[in-house]
Amino acid sequence: MIEILPPPTHFGALCLAFGALAASIAAFFTPTTWVPWVVFGLTSVALIPVLIPLARFLFTPKPHASNSDALIGQRALVVDSVSAKSPGMVKVRGEDWRAVTESDSDSFKENEWVEVVKIEGTHVVVRRAS
Repeated sequence: MIEILPPPTHFGALCLAFGALAASIAAFFTPTTWVPWVVFGLTSVALIPVLIPLARFLFTPKPHASNSDALIGQRALVVDSVSAKSPGMVKVRGEDWRAVTESDSDSFKENEWVEVVKIEGTHVVVRRAS
């Protein structure tokens, strides 16, 4: 049953496993029967605040840019001249994109390098590469 639960739950079972290990060590060294049970309970409960946050940290997906969002900040080569009034084409990572300029006063000719500022629908907004 534990195997089909999400990954942080496995660490809950790991707390019980370490508790059982500590209890078996305690049972080896003491003849009384209640001591291993107390060691098992205390060890299992004591490990929960340590291992469960560790599991959440290890198994929580880290956000990263993907698809078109990964183009933001990339350098692009102007293929067809770009200005505020007439969109052109740029090549980003080997793909051609329709492009417009960030400000009305900018214009870029062919073979100039620009930087992608944002994505608006099916075109990229560019500015002079820094």
